[in-house]
Amino acid sequence: MKRKTPTGSVSRQLDLLKTREEQIRRQRIAVLRRELEKSRQKTRSLEKELRLLGDQESIRAAGKVRWDDVYAQLARSFTAKEMQELTGATPNLVGSIVHRWKEQGRVVGTEERGRYRKIA
Repeated sequence: MKRKTPTGSVSRQLDLLKTREEQIRRQRIAVLRRELEKSRQKTRSLEKELRLLGDQESIRAAGKVRWDDVYAQLARSFTAKEMQELTGATPNLVGSIVHRWKEQGRVVGTEERGRYRKIA
């Protein structure tokens, strides 16, 4: 003799399965985002090394630097030289970016030449 399962029980089980699937999906997204960031950091590091070695293709690609990511990586107080070392960009490009950040109100200059401070 087969036992009948009340409809509410099946519905509840389906809801539990959907909830668990959503949790697994969110966990997978979090893991993939972490792995993607690791890969991006590795790529930036390799690009920087190539630029510092004078690789022409990498130098041309310097315009593709994600400056918002660079800004996030910088300490509260930083120098233009640190930006240059971090990205491999030319001093002129770094100066242009700092000037843009100043106009946007993201950084201010300090008394020391080439040193800047982030604005909260």
